[in-house]
Amino acid sequence: MLPAELVRLRLTGTATDSQFAQNPIPVIQSMGHGMAELHASDAPELSPATPTEVAAALAALDSGTPAPAPFGRVSHETLRSMLENVPDSMGAPVRTHGSPIASLARLENSHTTFDDVGTWGWDPPERDLAIVFRSLAETFAAEATLAFLDAYVDSGGRLPDGPTLDWYGLIAAFR
Repeated sequence: MLPAELVRLRLTGTATDSQFAQNPIPVIQSMGHGMAELHASDAPELSPATPTEVAAALAALDSGTPAPAPFGRVSHETLRSMLENVPDSMGAPVRTHGSPIASLARLENSHTTFDDVGTWGWDPPERDLAIVFRSLAETFAAEATLAFLDAYVDSGGRLPDGPTLDWYGLIAAFR
């Protein structure tokens, strides 16, 4: 479905509204278009949020609390090593939302924006993508991430780098 076709649907509400339960795909596609638009937006350069988020994840490991799913079977030492080894392939930073979860996605005539929760950053897009993928899988189904990614790329977002996406997925698990 192309963005113009989505606009004709005039979806309005929150992405998790029950009205979309029967067919969440147009909502998920709208979220992909909205995320690509955010990442392409001209915005003043913000401070990177990644260092703070990595520090918070490392502090959680140091506290001795159990690792979050799906990392519960991995030793704390291995997780620490994974967090400390930043991927070499990390791409150029973009304006990131930092908390683009389904419950914060608002639709107005099929145009998606994400509520502001004060987590903006100037980081690689994989930061947002790891969070939105986890949210979509938990809210709808794992297959929802494919519809989102197709719409994101169709709207100009670049395909995520695998190692960078995995690294941000680990950070997102500690949120």
